[in-house]
Amino acid sequence: MMATTRSDRGGGVAVLQRALGLLWLAPILLLQGCTVDGGLQQQGSIRVTVTAVDGKAPPSPEAPLPANVGDREALWTFSADVLGADGQKDTSFNGFARLKVVPGAVNGVTGDTAQGRNIRFVDGHAEGIARVTAVFGPSRLWLEDLGYVPALPGQTAGCANGIDDDGDVAVDYPNDPGCAFADDMSEEAGKYLTGVSQALAYARPTIGDVQGHGSQTPYPAVAVDIKTDGVNYVVVTRVASAGFFVTDLGDSGGYNHMFAFNFNTPEGMRVCDRLSHLSGTAAEFFGFTEINFPSYNVVEIADDDCIVPEPTELTDEIIGSPEQMEKLESGLVRLTGFSIATKLGAEPAVNNVFTETATNCDLNGDGAIDYLNDAESSCSNACSADPDCSEWTGFASRGNYKAHKGAVMIQVNTGTAAGFDPRAYKDNNGGKLVTALSGTLRNFSGGSLNWTVETRCRDDLVCDDEEACSSALVPSKTACVTPRTEFDNDSGTN
Repeated sequence: MMATTRSDRGGGVAVLQRALGLLWLAPILLLQGCTVDGGLQQQGSIRVTVTAVDGKAPPSPEAPLPANVGDREALWTFSADVLGADGQKDTSFNGFARLKVVPGAVNGVTGDTAQGRNIRFVDGHAEGIARVTAVFGPSRLWLEDLGYVPALPGQTAGCANGIDDDGDVAVDYPNDPGCAFADDMSEEAGKYLTGVSQALAYARPTIGDVQGHGSQTPYPAVAVDIKTDGVNYVVVTRVASAGFFVTDLGDSGGYNHMFAFNFNTPEGMRVCDRLSHLSGTAAEFFGFTEINFPSYNVVEIADDDCIVPEPTELTDEIIGSPEQMEKLESGLVRLTGFSIATKLGAEPAVNNVFTETATNCDLNGDGAIDYLNDAESSCSNACSADPDCSEWTGFASRGNYKAHKGAVMIQVNTGTAAGFDPRAYKDNNGGKLVTALSGTLRNFSGGSLNWTVETRCRDDLVCDDEEACSSALVPSKTACVTPRTEFDNDSGTN
């Protein structure tokens, strides 16, 4: 194999991510107070120390704790002291500070002066236990003085009493800039003191961790740096027009596949390559877990060293199990023994009666199924319930159509296999059988059939037409291993 420095960040995303990284560092650099032209004086800072994690010494980089996938709370014991601009302890501060964890989330705080996710300082000192979750990598506890004094239950807050308490003309939240929230007891602004703890060592999340070992990621809208070293061998299984698919070969428990949405074809990549770095923003796209704005490094793998896994065959039992299908989301899968629905045609369906030429439920001809329209909704639902019916609008707009084995149904998309027309293969009595159909598995939360197998190229289809399909199963180490992508043809418009 040969390591390269080739990487892609979706056009201008590299600049954006680097800028965001600098913004993350900026507050740390300014924690000791700031002086701004115009007369604002240094205000000081908050010194934050996490003294224990779950009752034990904080983890070290040499012995990090496993990534927290949001399924449990970790208890971070902390102490904090306010420091003046001279670096000495300031005992005059008795305000509240809000807690947050980056990356991660604070579920609450316990302690003598805790209230919700806030802690009150007494004579410049505070201590408590933060209940945190979804932490990974180097994680830090932040305390911020927002000038926020939360009202107690049943108490009328100063920022919601209709009175200009501080005499600055602005009244209550959100009009008064000194009001952090509507339940803020004071319209006075705080000192904007900030403090951040030492870095606590957690492992980087695997692809399975980002998938959440379930239907949703525990890190929505969070920038994640995925573990790609050691046993976590991340291999490219598909290069698509808007991104790429990868599988973590070091994780045999499922949920180890991921789609990275790159907006365009990634540069310098092909099936079989390994990624030595993969990061991006975890997101859910209508139930499909993916990485957006990906940053990655490609390690070129020679043909003889290709170790793309063989597709997992989708049995009736697997298709009928949402949990088993989630484990295979974005992975390579295969259908055998399935038939293409014979009813697939552009003519409108009349009274929910479907034929080989009439499965179009767009009855008013506006180009889409209106599910608030009783007739179109009823037509679509009736076609979905019929194993031998593929609704025409979905095929015409997205290329999706139905395959079935008896009553077991799933959607397929063969748009990447040039020359293959499913309408020519829907007559099972005519001898035109699709022996096997492989591809990546995509989820879409709308409708009753929310799983689609998408072929990568003609290698993924086995049928009796040599121009449209392969005549036999192609091993994964050679299937769809096309020449490496050369450049981003959209880079000038990003």
